[in-house]
Amino acid sequence: MNNKDSKELDNILTAIGKWVKKHDGNVGFVGSFHAFDEKKDFEIFDDRILAFGPKELILMDLKELAKEIKKEKEDFVNW
Repeated sequence: MNNKDSKELDNILTAIGKWVKKHDGNVGFVGSFHAFDEKKDFEIFDDRILAFGPKELILMDLKELAKEIKKEKEDFVNW
């Protein structure tokens, strides 16, 4: 993971911060943003992994996400 976020990721983090504040911190989410170079064996060059909320909720989300990805028929996920 890169230590320095891009301007675009900074914008995403700012928007998430506003969303958390709007709901007084009573939210939970997991996310992974990454940009890759397909020509270089999918080398990642801009990335950030996020998680916020109670551990139990985050673990439940990750399990459900993995289940849904396994059910996906396509190689590319976009939902």
